[in-house]
Amino acid sequence: MARHGHDVECAQRIRMLRLLQAPDPPPLALLNAIAAEIGQCCGHHPLKCFRLAHGWSSAEKAVQALHRMCEGQGLGTRGLTKRSWLDWESGHRPGADYLDLLCRLFRTGPVELGFATDYTPGVKMSVPATERDVFMSAASESSDHAAEIEAAAVGPNALEQLGDDTLRLARAYVYEPLLPLFGELTRVRNRAYRLLDRTRNPRQQQDLYLAAGQLCGLLGSASFDLGYPYAAAEQARAARVYGEVIGHNELSAWADGLLACVEFWAGRPTQALRLVERGLAIAPPGTTRVRLLSIAARASALLGDASGTREAILAAQDARGPRGELHDEVGGEFGFDEARQAFCAGSAYLSAGLAPEAEAECQRALNLYRSAPEEQRWYAAEASASVDLAAARLLAGDIDGVADALAPVFALQPDKRVEGLVKRMGQVRASLASIASREAGALAERIEVFSAETAILALPAI
Repeated sequence: MARHGHDVECAQRIRMLRLLQAPDPPPLALLNAIAAEIGQCCGHHPLKCFRLAHGWSSAEKAVQALHRMCEGQGLGTRGLTKRSWLDWESGHRPGADYLDLLCRLFRTGPVELGFATDYTPGVKMSVPATERDVFMSAASESSDHAAEIEAAAVGPNALEQLGDDTLRLARAYVYEPLLPLFGELTRVRNRAYRLLDRTRNPRQQQDLYLAAGQLCGLLGSASFDLGYPYAAAEQARAARVYGEVIGHNELSAWADGLLACVEFWAGRPTQALRLVERGLAIAPPGTTRVRLLSIAARASALLGDASGTREAILAAQDARGPRGELHDEVGGEFGFDEARQAFCAGSAYLSAGLAPEAEAECQRALNLYRSAPEEQRWYAAEASASVDLAAARLLAGDIDGVADALAPVFALQPDKRVEGLVKRMGQVRASLASIASREAGALAERIEVFSAETAILALPAI
């Protein structure tokens, strides 16, 4: 069963620690032990564990090593590509010839590489699965096998399933914990890549590039919310490229918005505004422009430009117009409704030091979220709006109001405490620490406890 693994840095740390006192080159038994430890800690496919244990940080390096082995041992020329290798690491079994070459490369057998089962009595067969894992794994296997059957020319069933999965994941983003969702997003994106390799039909390619772009965009949002901004930027750039390839300006402009968010959270608001301008140059009328202008307001506030902040917020309010395919029809994480717009306006006003305006917009955002259906309430934005409301009240010296605003945030489960929310809570805690009162001290302590168990801390440190 496929499991979402840690980032490569975790495996690299394991390898480095095990090789500190090892001879050069390290013995095969040690490399095998490192592969086993990586598998136990990180949850990767065994083939990927062996690759990382041998120090090949990318699939491309492993492919190059296999080509060198074939040349050095007189095994003939092979046409192996990085894409095929990544397919194997996602669980697709290689043909007999390539399986033999993989066993030669790592000097081990197919069981160890995860492509065969050892039926020796007493051998551990599988990892205990939750009920949801069983059903989702069975559904994934069915979808993947159906896609294989239609491989010669991608059939309508595979395309329909991919579209349904993309839509479902985009909408699930706003109410489900991100770590389990990240694994599903990766699996479905990889299926889109495999289907792209199998069709030359221009219309099908356009649909598949759109799905790949949306899935990369969702992976970018998830990477950002889980505290990996550089990974988020890479995913966003990939989404923008796919949008450019098929002329889907709404997708490309959305990607520019995500890149701008990465920049202003990193303290580079000027670069964020440049990205917003690039997105606005291609953005269709309607929600796409509303989102970009709302991001511009937050970047302007960080620059201390109160006038620019107000102008961007007002421009966003005037930009509401035609519904877009991505922002309005797909929605979910791609959506940017009035609640999200009010939340962004409140955050911008707060950064600009305009407490009354910030409190009004944050309260409006919360009222809109609380009146919406559960599946449309983006928990991260709703909780962040509550924190911004608390920060605005703190500027006015209303400690009791701060406690009231933070009450629903403290109730949020750890797996939904994402990066932006935790940072906001840290800012409020820093402000509370400067206030000499028992109430402020108690709130600061609660925030410290809250921040000790988060979705971010479930991941390996960078």
